[in-house]
Amino acid sequence: MSGVPTVLITTDKESSEQQRPPRAIHPEGFTWGHSLGTAGNRDLQMEVLRTALQQLVELHLPGSVRTLPFAGYNP
Repeated sequence: MSGVPTVLITTDKESSEQQRPPRAIHPEGFTWGHSLGTAGNRDLQMEVLRTALQQLVELHLPGSVRTLPFAGYNP
């Protein structure tokens, strides 16, 4: 039996790296409570979500947290 594929979207890269998730992204500059961006910014939220889901098919080192820039985030 295999596990359920997961992707973490984190605003606290340092703490997340200590937990060594199998896949994780850190949207650069996003603040606590805004893992997908600000409320009402549907386009940005969908971009972050699609990017996170893309991690399921891309190969990268388990336990690493990828910091990725996203334009359009204003807390």
